Amino acid sequence: MTNVPVYPVFTPLSLEHQGLFDRVFAQNPPEISECTFTNLYAWRNAYHFGIAELSGLLIVRSVFNDSVRFFEPLGNGDKREVMERILIDTKSSFIRIPGATKNFFEGDKRFAVALDRANADYVYKTDDLIRLGGRKFDGKRNQIKKFFSANTFEYVVLNAASARECLSFADAWCIVRDCDSVEGLRHERAALEDMIVHFDAFGLIGGAIKVGNKICAVVLGQQLNPETLVMHILKADPNMPGLYQAMHHEFVKRQAQGFQF
Repeated sequence: MTNVPVYPVFTPLSLEHQGLFDRVFAQNPPEISECTFTNLYAWRNAYHFGIAELSGLLIVRSVFNDSVRFFEPLGNGDKREVMERILIDTKSSFIRIPGATKNFFEGDKRFAVALDRANADYVYKTDDLIRLGGRKFDGKRNQIKKFFSANTFEYVVLNAASARECLSFADAWCIVRDCDSVEGLRHERAALEDMIVHFDAFGLIGGAIKVGNKICAVVLGQQLNPETLVMHILKADPNMPGLYQAMHHEFVKRQAQGFQF
């Protein structure tokens, strides 16, 4: 693999690696929301992502709070063998693995497999989120009506140029949330900025809501696999009741209809 060292040597993830990830994901579309180059690059400074090659597979390593973790090996190859070697070498763990990969280790008493419920993906049928039918969506419908009744708004389908207008919104959102005093929010602000700056290069799909010609909510997403759209970012002015729900619904209704999930 070009510009990628052989395990156990790792190199920091950088923009020059996007083509490699694009090729790997084209051959093996991911199931887990974090497994896009967009997500990995945008959060590279928070999680200190590094990559290496082992037996033809791409290895992604995270170092966070002095804890080393690995993502599922990416590409075509013997994942079971590669994961076993890394587990034995590092005494660490693999996180964010899909069910099919988990099954490799079922019944092998040398390794523990545990459900990471706190970090599970939320997967919804797109049609359900468009229709919002039934009692379980009562609260969401009521919040959307509250926003609609109080505001006249414009929905904007983002492109590379209009996405940059969202940078000022990100600044305002961070002032409200006091990002400077919260490390996690500072990283979130940096991730949002990276996605906006590289909107076209990352193949993003985005929308914004304007009220009074001012952006007050933003969604950024992209294709995860042929059936699934992953929503990377959903931000809204917290002082406008129902805006989060309205932004989410308008985005799905207008820009996610080509996806089942």
